[in-house]
Amino acid sequence: MNQILFEMADLQSRGEPFVLATVISRNGSAPRSAGARMLIRADGSTSGTVGGGILEARVQRLAAEVMVNHTAVIQGFSFTGKDASTMDSICGGQVEVLVEWLDSKDPALAEVIMGLQEAASHHLKAWLVTCLPARSSSPLHALVHPDGRVTGCLPPGLSTDTVVAIRHPDLVHFGQQQAMIDPVNINGTAYVFGAGHVSRSLAEFTASVGFWTVVLDDRPEFANPQRFPLADQLVVLDSFSDALAKVEIDRDSYVVIVTRGHLNDRAVLEHVLKTEAGYIGMIGSRRKCELIFQELRKEGFSDEDIRRVHAPIGLPIDAETPEEIGVSIVAEMIRDRAKRNQ
Repeated sequence: MNQILFEMADLQSRGEPFVLATVISRNGSAPRSAGARMLIRADGSTSGTVGGGILEARVQRLAAEVMVNHTAVIQGFSFTGKDASTMDSICGGQVEVLVEWLDSKDPALAEVIMGLQEAASHHLKAWLVTCLPARSSSPLHALVHPDGRVTGCLPPGLSTDTVVAIRHPDLVHFGQQQAMIDPVNINGTAYVFGAGHVSRSLAEFTASVGFWTVVLDDRPEFANPQRFPLADQLVVLDSFSDALAKVEIDRDSYVVIVTRGHLNDRAVLEHVLKTEAGYIGMIGSRRKCELIFQELRKEGFSDEDIRRVHAPIGLPIDAETPEEIGVSIVAEMIRDRAKRNQ
């Protein structure tokens, strides 16, 4: 979604109108989930996708009408198995798509878009709220921040508590109204402790599947942009014994411990177990992991604490190379993220 947010900000800054198509509901095997977006510019060019194939072609035709008429339309699309063969699905389904003209010169919309750009640029959590239009009226937009601040205006009956509880794009009903709520930057932050060979492969995979990727090591010659060109942030630690001094771990944090030795792994794990990290994984053989767990139990950590740790880390696919190990780890992280966001 972030790429479309930057596109929106660029068009808004230049005063160029555009159309935004958003999947607001899906049934059956339609190709894209709620929240999928496509931006359509005045010249007909696009960014993003709502599903490809026949669906995308129909949405683009509708977007051309919306661009001319300055309107907003909610349109349902149904597909047979034959239709689906031209898209990214194998059988039929139904989707509802909101196709809305956005006026870049509208100061209220501009404020929301600028807030979205700031969130995307600085990896700040936020929730975009689109109050769906009644008949021919235009949608209302607002941006809710984690501290409860609101950019724009929430409609009566929709509380900030309801909004910030949403973990994935969802259509919310309140009173006689509906709002599409789209979380920004809650896909998770991958904190990779250690900058060795496994980390190099892992960081590429985590970045490609939407995790904000932070690599941490106490060796600047390892934690650098040349070795980790796709990492969003590189942190050089003074020591692994003070591993969390420069980061803030929360429930959307995915911690991967792949340092160069037993003592460093244990030091990081001891700190991380005291946080609300949503996922904790540590590399190593079963014997090595159990030795560390025994030491932590002596320090007062409970069996419940220990059960939070995925160790040995990764899905059991008989991985051997750093690349294969990276695949197994990120696959486990994706599975965990999907379960938590259900």
